[in-house]
Amino acid sequence: MLHYALRRLAYLPVILISVSVITFIALRLPWSQDPVTLLSNQQTTVAQQQAIRHELGLDKPIARQFLDWLSAVVRGDLGKTYHGRQPVAQQIKVRLPVTVEILILSVVFSTCFGVLFGIITAVSQNSWIDYAFRVFAVFGQSIPLFFLLILLIVLPSVWWNYSPPVGGQVSFFSHPWENLRLYVPPTLLLAVAGAAFLMRVTRSTLLDIFRQDYMRTARAKGLPGRVVILRHGLRNAIIPIVTITGGLVTELLFGALILEQIFSLNGLGQFLYNSLLTADFPVIQFLVIYAAFIIVTMNLFIDLSYAVFDPTVRYQ
Repeated sequence: MLHYALRRLAYLPVILISVSVITFIALRLPWSQDPVTLLSNQQTTVAQQQAIRHELGLDKPIARQFLDWLSAVVRGDLGKTYHGRQPVAQQIKVRLPVTVEILILSVVFSTCFGVLFGIITAVSQNSWIDYAFRVFAVFGQSIPLFFLLILLIVLPSVWWNYSPPVGGQVSFFSHPWENLRLYVPPTLLLAVAGAAFLMRVTRSTLLDIFRQDYMRTARAKGLPGRVVILRHGLRNAIIPIVTITGGLVTELLFGALILEQIFSLNGLGQFLYNSLLTADFPVIQFLVIYAAFIIVTMNLFIDLSYAVFDPTVRYQ
C-alpha cells in the first residue's frame, strides 16, 4: 500500500502544475476581465494604466509571468492582492479557519444523518418511516442550496421575529456558543443534499446485504439485531459509504462558497468569489490549486481507506 500511495503522490505535482497552467492561461485570454481596467477609473490616463500593468507584472510575456509566479509560490510567497495590496498568504490564513469549520461540520452532519437515516429506512423497509425518509431524500436532493439558505434567514424573522446571526468571523475557542449559533444552522442545510444522497446509498446497499446468506446465518444463530446490522451489515456496506462521503467533500467545498456569500462569512469561498469579480489573479490562481489539492488528496485517502475497511483489497 505504501508503494501505491507514493506512486499516486508522485502524480500530485504534475496535476497541480497542469491545473495552474490552465488557470493561468484562462485568466489571461483576450475575452477575460482585465484587472488593470477594473483598477482604473475615468480619470486614469493610458500612461497610468501602463504603470499599473508594469507594477503588477502583467506587461511581461505570459510564460515569464507564470515562471515568476510559480517560483514565488514554491518559496512560500503567494504575492499580494491587486485590490488593497494585501499579502495573499495573510488573507488566506485569516479566512481558512472559517472554511475548514464549515467543511468539517457539513461533512459530519452529512455522514451521521445520512448513514443513520439509511439504516433506519433499511430496517423499516416499506413502512411509513421508510416512506417518510425517502420523501425527505427526494426533496433534499431537489431543493437548491441557495433557496434553503435564504429561507433560513427569512422564515425565522417572519415567524418568530428572530434574525439568525450572519457575517463576520467568530472563533470557537474564544466564543464557542456564538460560533455554533453562526455556523451550525447553515451547515446543517448545506449537509441536506449530501445526507439525502448518502441515505439512499446506505439504504440500497444494506437491503442488498440483508439478502445475503451470511446475514441469514447470523440471524439464525440468535445474534441480537443490533449486532447483525452494525457488525455484519454496516461493516460490509462501508466501502460505498466511504466513497460517497469522499465525493461529498468536493461538493461541499463548492457549496461553502454559496454559504459564505449568502451569510457574509469571511471564508475562502467569499474570498474567491470577490476575487473573481475583481479579476484578482494571484488569489484565484492559488485558491484553484488549493481546491485541486484537496480533491486529489481526498481521492487518494478514499482509495487507501478501502484496504483498511476491506482486508481483501490489495494494491499493486
